[in-house]
Amino acid sequence: MASSELKKNLLFSCVENKELIDAMVGDESKSMRKKPSAILELRLFDSFLTQNEQIRFWILNLYQGKSSGDTLSSVFNYNAAGIKWKSLGLPLLPLIEFAIDEQKFIDKDEFDKDSITSNLIDYLIQLKNNFMENSNDERDSDVKYKKCLETLEFFIDVLKKGDQKIPFVMIYRFFKDYWDILKDSAYSFKVLSDLASMQKGWRNDNYSRFGLACCLRDLDGYLLE
Repeated sequence: MASSELKKNLLFSCVENKELIDAMVGDESKSMRKKPSAILELRLFDSFLTQNEQIRFWILNLYQGKSSGDTLSSVFNYNAAGIKWKSLGLPLLPLIEFAIDEQKFIDKDEFDKDSITSNLIDYLIQLKNNFMENSNDERDSDVKYKKCLETLEFFIDVLKKGDQKIPFVMIYRFFKDYWDILKDSAYSFKVLSDLASMQKGWRNDNYSRFGLACCLRDLDGYLLE
């Protein structure tokens, strides 16, 4: 039995909208032999969660206690699952921008220090190697490609020093600035997945959940059902 505490009054902006919704819900209720409340509940779920099972999984986890970092890590790792170390090609730049924006609310020293050196450095090295293997004369002469490679080498050197500091914002911005160059490599998203999971102190409030959920809903149509 539904609890009375779960009831919500639905207020419409005009009579015409109410009559239209009532008619459509009434038709489906009689045709499908479902309660109007069950139909409205399903429509709300599909609207907020989408009908894509993977996106529903991410958004539900976000609202059931997973941090933004855990959710970002899962999305980035999912995109790294292409063949031959290619990414799946999902348009995840808005999620990187979300991560950058959230950095101003996070204590930069709050992260899992035990998980720094191994995977993150390995994936950065693999990304560098992958980057160099796919180079050509045209790329080698391009200033942007050279700068990208130099920045990768800088991050590897910083992390190898083991001074227990990670330039989170710089790395996120690196992937944003060089998105066109790095978006096709699975190693890019392995790095991003590790980065998001090891950082602690992600916000868990109305604004962060809403912002990330919007980014996730925008992926609908790009993921297989």
